[in-house]
Amino acid sequence: MTTPDPAPDHTDEAKIRLYTAAGTSLRLSVLVGWARALLGAGAALAVGNIVDHAIGGDSLTSPLVWLGSLLLVRALFSVIPPIASTSTSTRVESDLRRRVLDGVLETGPWSGRRTGETVAKATEGIEAVGALAGTFLPQLIAGMSIPILLAIVVAVIDWPTALVLVLLIPLIPMLLRLMEKRFASVSARYRETADQLAARFLDGIQGLRTLKTLDRADAYGDAIADVAERLRVETMGLLRVNQLALLAVDTLFTLGTVVAAAVMAAIRLSGDAISQGEAVSIVLLGVMLIEPLSQIGRFFYVGAIGRASAKQVKNLLAIAHEARKPAPALEAVDEGAVELDGVSFAYPDGTSAINDLSFALSPGGRVALVGPSGAGKTTIAHLVLGLLEPQSGTVRVGGRAVLVPQRPFLFHGSVADNLRVAKPDATEPEIWAALEAADLAALVRRRPDGLDTQVGERGLQLSGGEVQRLAIARALLVDAAVVVFDEPTSNVDLESEARLRAAIDRLTAGRTVLIIAHRRSTIAGVDRALLIEGGRLTRTVSGTETELLGAIGDPR
Repeated sequence: MTTPDPAPDHTDEAKIRLYTAAGTSLRLSVLVGWARALLGAGAALAVGNIVDHAIGGDSLTSPLVWLGSLLLVRALFSVIPPIASTSTSTRVESDLRRRVLDGVLETGPWSGRRTGETVAKATEGIEAVGALAGTFLPQLIAGMSIPILLAIVVAVIDWPTALVLVLLIPLIPMLLRLMEKRFASVSARYRETADQLAARFLDGIQGLRTLKTLDRADAYGDAIADVAERLRVETMGLLRVNQLALLAVDTLFTLGTVVAAAVMAAIRLSGDAISQGEAVSIVLLGVMLIEPLSQIGRFFYVGAIGRASAKQVKNLLAIAHEARKPAPALEAVDEGAVELDGVSFAYPDGTSAINDLSFALSPGGRVALVGPSGAGKTTIAHLVLGLLEPQSGTVRVGGRAVLVPQRPFLFHGSVADNLRVAKPDATEPEIWAALEAADLAALVRRRPDGLDTQVGERGLQLSGGEVQRLAIARALLVDAAVVVFDEPTSNVDLESEARLRAAIDRLTAGRTVLIIAHRRSTIAGVDRALLIEGGRLTRTVSGTETELLGAIGDPR
């Protein structure tokens, strides 16, 4: 690759913009809630009008028509909130999952996060944030605004009664605010425990063979059960706090507001300030006034869990935001050339991996990195691939670089699916050509399903050599000037190794090759070897294979 594109501005990337992501659907939920509240208020007034007409002996036809019409329109409006709520939730979830995925891809597997916890945050956690935006947020806005609208309607009938009700409205938000701190701590522990359970469960599945081999499967299962029990305890604690909120709302506020409305209606009626029908309307409006506030209490746990999850997701985005640094402008290098100039790198925990390293690869050259385990060979490869950025120094790569790892990762799916990861628009002739070059075409043709042959999770349906060759075929579909191999033949038998070497020779024809060597046979065919020790280049050896092996000894 040549000069990198300027890094985009991610100033606000760590923020969770619920209103922006929800967009029109959230506003629609609020507007429909207001419309339904006003239609309900109109129905309450219509009922009062019917009472007055009945007492006065007047015709009930007109007020009954009005009542029926208002109730019908209100019923039609009731189908919109669930749709708008679902739309809001899915919009927010889609937005956050895209940004979290971008963040995980940006930071890579070196951020110290457990995979299971990240997956839990990106699935269940983001679903909780979606529920916060789609369910609790509209209820919160409605609960704060609709009582004011209804109080205005009551004021049209009798302002003293409206004044009393308005004074009662702030009690619920104040009460819930007092409980919020307690709820926040409980919901945070719940989310943390749920993520730990997901991480342990995933670790257990991925390490099942090891656990069985060591006869520790039962013990690990007991450990998972302990975390599951902690999650049950936290869940019950969450429910207890939520039930207290419901008790406070339903018992104290609901009963108090209805009684206040009824008492005021009776007092004003006895003073001839309002009619009997208006007294009925006031009581009905008092009941309607408490409903949106009661809904806040009923969905309070959704908001609490959503806020706790939003905080976790925000932390994930913040990590990605910190990892994104403007890429320095680099001088262009020839296609296939690789240059490291004074490069140093240390991992987040402070472990130094590379120290003031400099070397250059000419286009079309074949170079091996050799040295003891932990010397920094893999870190060098990741720097060349752009997976890591140096703390100091510069890395220049002319054109695209692709990796064939020591243990290739295959995705669950077919042979064709895994090849099209590298090139989504690859045609069948291109896929067969890549398989042919990797010496895998004949084997795939013998399979009943051909290119649709399932490789199994992580490639478990294939042999080690077949997995390696499929990875080589996948790399062949990438138009890369530089190919990095991390000991591609270390886990196969001699026959498979010979076939792999032939495939590698076909893949790398005319390309620059950087090989991480863990054993002597890997050095065959390279132009020179770089001996890496303690993150430093200690020796460069050129010559024939015999001369290379004699000079560097055992790469391990």
